[in-house]
Amino acid sequence: MNGSSLTDKLFRFPPQTRLVNGRRLAYRLAGQGPAIVLLHGISSGSGSWVNQLERLAADYTLVAWDAPGYGQSEGLANDEPSALDYAEMLHGLIEGLGLERPLLLGHSLGAMIAAAYADRYPGRIRGLVLANPAQGYGHADADTQLRVYRQRPEMLRKLGHRGLAAARGPVLLSQHAGETQMELVAHGMMGLHFDGFLAASYLLAYDDIWNYLTGYGHRLGVIYGEEDVITAPTGVELLIARHGRATAEPLAGAGHASYIDQPERFNQALIRIEQALLSSVNEVNNEF
Repeated sequence: MNGSSLTDKLFRFPPQTRLVNGRRLAYRLAGQGPAIVLLHGISSGSGSWVNQLERLAADYTLVAWDAPGYGQSEGLANDEPSALDYAEMLHGLIEGLGLERPLLLGHSLGAMIAAAYADRYPGRIRGLVLANPAQGYGHADADTQLRVYRQRPEMLRKLGHRGLAAARGPVLLSQHAGETQMELVAHGMMGLHFDGFLAASYLLAYDDIWNYLTGYGHRLGVIYGEEDVITAPTGVELLIARHGRATAEPLAGAGHASYIDQPERFNQALIRIEQALLSSVNEVNNEF
């Protein structure tokens, strides 16, 4: 298997576009069955989900978006966005595609967007899953917020796309990752647009996942890599404990991009979580 094999498979799932709230939004589509919507993190794109698009398509409809300002998606009108700004674009996509109560899966910064959507539209989804969730710095001090806001865009400006991929790509994966996983992570970073990256960095710096999870009273799923050095397991475990109604799936040997690092085990964990979430809903319904 050569290093480009995963990115080669993306030709089977070409980006499609549609107008959402007057702006172009891109996504990749695969499969049939109950829908799962996949939201990538700050340094990635829709193509990073190729293992899920390929391997879950027999049983699910998979929709992986390029967040506003990423890939072929136009940026947001607001260059200082909250997660709700992204969630409204996501709502337009879900409505436009006619997806009925999808399972929402957000990785890293995508977890914050997923949480905002679930808080605003809880009846429109059948469950919420957070993978290696970024929790944001909305309650941090001003100096920390400014540092977080500037850090990644400045790296892109100084290093360029290849330099950023070389510097940051390996950090997203565990020591067990192979060449194909590294290639896929780099592919996502090579497609970054500065303005979209900057807006997403603002979101990370000035918003907080607890602005949305506090109001989400349903059970949620959490998948995380035990070798994650970006959203450390200790922080994710605190989130799980604080929420109090989470089904957790830790993945040994997986780093931050756990769905790239350990795709088979990640997919199995996702299916177990979906079953647990549906069982929880059925138990509540049976009480009435």
